[in-house]
This record gives sequence, C-alpha cells and structure tokens, in this order.
Amino acid sequence: MSASRSISEHLSAVLALAPAPRAESVHVGPVLHGRVLAEDAIARFPVPPFANSAMDGFLVRATDIAGAGPWTLPVAGDVPAGAAAQDVPAGQAVRIMTGAPVGDTTGLIVIPVENTTVPPGPTDLPGEVTIIAAPTKTHIRPVGEDVQPGTVVAPAGTTTDAAVIAALISTGIYTVQAFRRPRIAVISSGNELSAYPDELAAGCLPDSNGPMLACLAHTESYCHVSDNPAELSRLLDEFSESHDLIITSGGVSAGAFDVVHGVLGTADKSWFGHVHQRPGAPQGISTWRGIPVLALPGNPVAAFVGFQLYARPLIAALSGQSHPRKTVQLRAAVEAPLPSASTHPHIVPVTVSFTGKPTITGALSQGSHRVVSLAGTSGYCIIDGPAPAAGEETTVYLY
Repeated sequence: MSASRSISEHLSAVLALAPAPRAESVHVGPVLHGRVLAEDAIARFPVPPFANSAMDGFLVRATDIAGAGPWTLPVAGDVPAGAAAQDVPAGQAVRIMTGAPVGDTTGLIVIPVENTTVPPGPTDLPGEVTIIAAPTKTHIRPVGEDVQPGTVVAPAGTTTDAAVIAALISTGIYTVQAFRRPRIAVISSGNELSAYPDELAAGCLPDSNGPMLACLAHTESYCHVSDNPAELSRLLDEFSESHDLIITSGGVSAGAFDVVHGVLGTADKSWFGHVHQRPGAPQGISTWRGIPVLALPGNPVAAFVGFQLYARPLIAALSGQSHPRKTVQLRAAVEAPLPSASTHPHIVPVTVSFTGKPTITGALSQGSHRVVSLAGTSGYCIIDGPAPAAGEETTVYLY
C-alpha cells in the first residue's frame, strides 16, 4: 500500500489520469443533450428572424387612431402566422396573428383583439373593426431583438441542455463541435458476490455495486468477476479496447484475495493506499493499456461515496467540462443528528427536505455496509471536526 492522501490530493491524482477529451461534429438535436461544446457556437440567424406581432389583433397605422376613440376601420386583409407580410393601406387595418410577420414597421402598431369589438378566437375575417382603446406600446417584436447574427449563442465549455439546443436551432446552428461522451465500463469483484438475479449461495451477498455504479455512470457495460487474476486481466483487456474509463469496486485493500490491487497495483501510474475519509478510505487508481482505471472499495456505501467524490469529477473531465471539481451545493439547516469527525473527515449521505427552507431530515448511520439506508438520500455532507448542532446550517453536496 502507498502512503495516505487527503481527499483533495487523491482527487487531483484521479483527474491527472484524464486524457484530453476528443471533439467531433454533432447534429443539434436531442442527441446533443448533455454534451460539452468544444467551440463557440455562433448565431447565423437573428432572433426573431423578422419583425413580427407579439399579439393576436389588428395591425394599423398609428396616425389612423390619433385623438379620441373609438375608431372604426375597414379590414383590408389577414396575416396568419407563417404567411407573408402585407402592406397596411392608410385608413385601414389588417388582422394579424401572434408571430406573423410585419414588413416595414415604421408607424405601425398592433391593436390586441381584446381592445376591439371583434370577439377573440376563431372567427371569419370581419369587414371592419372598431378599436376601443389604443395600446401604450407597438406590440411588434423587432428583427434581432434577442440575438443578432455573429453573436456567441453558447461558448465553448457549455454543457448543452434543452434550452441551449433550442437556442442553437433558433439561430440556424445545426451542427456543432462537441466533446465525445466517455464510454464507461464497471467491474464489481469478489467471490462473495452473487450476480443478480442468481440465488444466493452460502456466505454470499447480492452484487448491488455493479448495477449501482453503472446507474451512476449512465452505462450498461458492467459485469462481475471473481477473485481470479486471470479473469480480471481478461476483462480489463476486453473493456480497454472499447471504453475510455473503467471503474472497479472491491479488492483494493491489502487482503490476501484483493484481486484488483494485485492485478493493477504494478501498472503504470498506479496508486493504492488510504485516503483520509470515512467511509471508503481504501482507494486505488491505475491505467490498463492506456485507459484510466478508478478502483473503488467494495463496501457499497463506500463505493457510492467514492463515485461521488472521484468518479463523477473524472467523468466530467473526460466529457470536456472545464471545471470538473464543481459540485452543486446548498446550505441546509440540521434537524437530524450528524456524526463528529475525529481523525478523518466523515462523508455522510443525508436526506434533505425541500418543503420550505432546505433541512437535513435524515443522515446515514456509520457503517459502509448500510446500502439500503442510501435509498432516499439527496446528497452528502463532509464533516471535518465537531458535528454541526441542531438548527445550524451546513453544506450539502447534491448527487
């Protein structure tokens, strides 16, 4: 076993395993969701691309409703959304729908249908319209009001979501350069584990680590191996040919049957030792045929915590995120008792109530085997010293 490390030191070593992410051309659409942009995305179209009506109503010349109303004007035409703009003859009105184009906007205003005698909703084109009240604004959206061509819509480093995708499409950006999603494989190890849905043999436990870590990593590539070094080596060979990261659980300490430590401990860039934390002090990192391997402990709570502390930032780095250490966090009032830390920081999964002010209503009891108690937790606290008292606020790092 190597010398011990702090959480921050081990995270730095984990992130140092990440190679530079590779970019590729990606069509803008649902397939882009969650990808990180490798280049600035520049608007091709203005938004809106043409002046248009912000209301259902009637387009008139402002000079035709000067003075005291009401005003009655003949209706010269109809402009539904998607139609071409129409001229507005002097002394007349044109019915127009929301989003329909307005040509030369000089001197024009839209009268909302609610300010007229025409009933709202589907109706035939009236021969005339009586305007009851003049609006205080034009209700016309100018071309490029939101964005002009050449504007950076989303800078490099943006993680795309539904709003970003809508913005890209609206500005005529149909392909972008984005970093590849890392392909992740999970291996759970140990003779004591029974792969789901096998029945339990004497002395065995269900393998919850493999499916749990695969869910956290958003991958379907996971399997279980025994404590056989040749079997683990074969699986590492197989996964390293088609994946960008391998996550293992179990076999990382100094036991006689700790196969992961035994197989990976002598590889390039390997480190197996203790990190100053509870749970999950035994940790390991290595590479296999140039592919980073993150070795997490086998106790399920320790594996879960290790994923949050180390695998999540590593996956973020492999995905091209510029600040992989960033974690969504909030301050929450302590209602359930939290443990104090003595020699090592405690990573405590907690349940947070969001009814009113965020409040910690439950905390996982000490014991890295308590996997069932993980269910329903919202995030974790790092306790490095005396526990915060009831009513005090502390930081929760959300999953």
